[in-house]
Amino acid sequence: MSKKLCYAVMSLFMFSVCYYSCEQDHYKEPELVPKTYSFNIPNKANFNFSQISENRSSVIPYTNTLQVKNISDDDFTLDFIVFSFKDDVLNYNNLAFIKQASTEITSGSTTDSIALEQTNQLFTNTNVMTSILNFSNPNSDHDFNGLYTGELNVYTPTETDTTFQRSVTCTGFVDYQGAFNFFIENEDENDVSRLEGSFNSQHLISGNILDRNASNLSAIINSPQDTLQFDDNHLTGYINYTNNTEARLLHFNLTKQN
Repeated sequence: MSKKLCYAVMSLFMFSVCYYSCEQDHYKEPELVPKTYSFNIPNKANFNFSQISENRSSVIPYTNTLQVKNISDDDFTLDFIVFSFKDDVLNYNNLAFIKQASTEITSGSTTDSIALEQTNQLFTNTNVMTSILNFSNPNSDHDFNGLYTGELNVYTPTETDTTFQRSVTCTGFVDYQGAFNFFIENEDENDVSRLEGSFNSQHLISGNILDRNASNLSAIINSPQDTLQFDDNHLTGYINYTNNTEARLLHFNLTKQN
C-alpha cells in the first residue's frame, strides 16, 4: 500500500471516529410520554393520574402519580380514597393498592403531584375506583363516611335461629354522600364479591350484591329492625340477601380506619 493511500485511509478512519463521538455527545434519550387517566366528580374535583414506564421489561413498569384539581367555587379540605385493582375483577383478593390522603385545595387550583404505588397495569375506569370520603364538614358529610376494614359473617336463617356459614375479609369505603363500595374476599366465581349502594337518611341501605363479573346476585334488603349502626368507629348490623333463591344474613363487623 502506498503512503498516500495509507494516509487517506487513516484520515478517513479518524474522521469517522470524531464524527461518531460528536453524534454521541448530541444523542438524547427519547422523551418519556406519560399515560394519563382522569376521573371527574362533577362540580367538585378532577382526579388526574399520570403513569410512566421507564423500562418495559421491568417487573413493576409503571410509576404512578396523581394531581387533584378543585373545580368547585369553594375552597375545601378534601379527604379522598383510591382503590387500584390488578385487573377488572373488583374484589378484596384482587387489590393492588389503596391510597387515602387529605389535602387543602383552593377553588380552581391543583395539588402538587401525589405519589402512588407502582403497578403493572394501566389505569382505566374498570380497574381504578376513586371517591371523596369527606370535605371535613360535619354538617354535610355522611355520618358513616370513611375507609373500613374487617369481616363479614354469612348466616343461614331458620325458623328459630341462624346457622353460621363462613366469615370473609372485607375492605371498602362510604363516601361523603353515603354511597358505599365494599370489596369482599372471594375464591368462588359465583359467590359474593362486592357490595355497592348507598345509605339513606335513616341509615337504611339500598343497593346490590355483585359477583366477580359485576353481575347482580341479589338486591340488598335492609329492614328497619336490621339498620346498620356506627358506634365507636365500628360499623355493625345485619342485611338480608338471597343466594340461589336461598335466604342469607350478612353480619357487618367493620372498623373505620382513621
